[in-house]
Amino acid sequence: MRRDIAKVVFERPKSGRTWVSKTPRAAAVVTDPAGEQVDEGSNHVRRKRQKMRNRNRGPLRHLLPCRVGRPWDQVWREVCGAADCRSALGSEIRESVEYLVATNCWFEGRRVMSASRCGAPGGVGGLYVDPRSGLLMQAREDR
Repeated sequence: MRRDIAKVVFERPKSGRTWVSKTPRAAAVVTDPAGEQVDEGSNHVRRKRQKMRNRNRGPLRHLLPCRVGRPWDQVWREVCGAADCRSALGSEIRESVEYLVATNCWFEGRRVMSASRCGAPGGVGGLYVDPRSGLLMQAREDR
C-alpha cells in the first residue's frame, strides 16, 4: 500500500483561482447601518466558498480487490502500516476499509452471512473475510 494513501484518499485537487478576488462582494448577512439584520434570507451559508472534506474511496476500492485471496491479517497490517490511527486521516482510512469489508461473517448452509450497519443479518455482497480460512474473499454475484 502506498505510504501517502491519506493524501490520495482525502486531498482535494486544487482548482479555480487561489488568489483573492478584487471584485467587491456583498456581506454574508445584510445589515442596516444600525447593525440589525435586514433580510432573514441573507443568513444562509455560502456553500461555494466553504471547504469540504473529500472522501475519494476509489483507491481503496481498487486496492482491496487486488488483495483478494490473501490473509485478512496481512491486508489489515498493510493498511495499519500506511494509515496511522493517531491521525484523523488514518482513522478515516481505517473506517473506510472497515466499511468496505465485512469482517464478522458466518455461514448459514452454503451462504455467507454478515450483520449490516443497522445490525440485521443478511447475505454478504462485495468483500468479506472468510470465517473458516481468514482470507479476504469477493462475494459471487447470484444470477
